Amino acid sequence: MNKFFKIALITMVLALIVGIAYSAEELVEGEITDVVQLIDQNGASYTRLIVNFDRKMNGTEYSVGLPVMGFGALAEPASQLTIGQTLKAICSKRIYQDRESFTLIKLLNE
Repeated sequence: MNKFFKIALITMVLALIVGIAYSAEELVEGEITDVVQLIDQNGASYTRLIVNFDRKMNGTEYSVGLPVMGFGALAEPASQLTIGQTLKAICSKRIYQDRESFTLIKLLNE
């Protein structure tokens, strides 16, 4: 039982370290293609922006739309952004099931 506890503890610590490594803050800048204001299961409103990001792989340039979520006090200001506008913000990046998404920390649009 003691050996199982040690292995479980080591696994949890490694999972925490990997989780921290994937949640880096970065400057996000891209064209907004969709703005949706929604209500979560707790009744709080949040805003989901879909933002185009330019990428390059093996010399091929392409654009990918990724979600940028605005929660709490940032939900309302994020909902005021419009399709076609360029988003400038500091966001927390995360990867869940091999898909990137971002959470707004501070909007830089004025």
